[in-house]
Amino acid sequence: MAKKSVAVLGLGQFGRSIVEELVDNGMDVLAIDIDEESVRKVAPLLPTAFVADCTNEDALKELGIPEVDVAIVAFGSNQEASILTTVLLKELGVKRIVVRVDNDYYAAIMKRLGASEVIAPQKMAGESLANRIFNDTYRDFYKLDDKYSIVAINVNSNFVGKTLIDLNSTFKYGVSIVLIVRNGTSFVPSGRDSILPNDSIFCVGTTKDIEKFGAAINETPSKKFKKKD
Repeated sequence: MAKKSVAVLGLGQFGRSIVEELVDNGMDVLAIDIDEESVRKVAPLLPTAFVADCTNEDALKELGIPEVDVAIVAFGSNQEASILTTVLLKELGVKRIVVRVDNDYYAAIMKRLGASEVIAPQKMAGESLANRIFNDTYRDFYKLDDKYSIVAINVNSNFVGKTLIDLNSTFKYGVSIVLIVRNGTSFVPSGRDSILPNDSIFCVGTTKDIEKFGAAINETPSKKFKKKD
């Protein structure tokens, strides 16, 4: 498989974390920000980090943006810069444009302007935190869509170990167990593998089904919010 080239435009904390992950995975990365200090922070990670105005068409052309496979617009609150940059990337022929938004209002606008994908990291972080507060056994929570989620459940120390075949979570609860973390080591389980006390298990299913499954294995009552009269 050919290695993709990715441009990350905007090197705040969010953009910097993307650069770090892409570099760790061996991708060809071009990192750009108008702020010299932000560029300085990522410069040790890669030789292709530049100070430039992402809303300047000539600057983007000079840096080779038209040749990248993916461009990620990672600005935070500077929505005007995000809009102008997205339009320029589309005009320059970038095939895949991923844009960060911190306000849902701009999601549809960015799509119309040419974004292939829109992400809302602040919203996702808020959803994850709310669900982890709602259920103390959740270690992580990732919402896939309006119905399905991936949830990491901490198995309590009183749990009696069972194989996945005996647990039969898919049939009984509609929940698939896709990963087990045990003593700092992760592995994809087979049917003969067991869930043990103090494991963390990553489950895929509807949010409601996972909540019922987690309550069952940890022998806690399923929580329900009560509507106000």
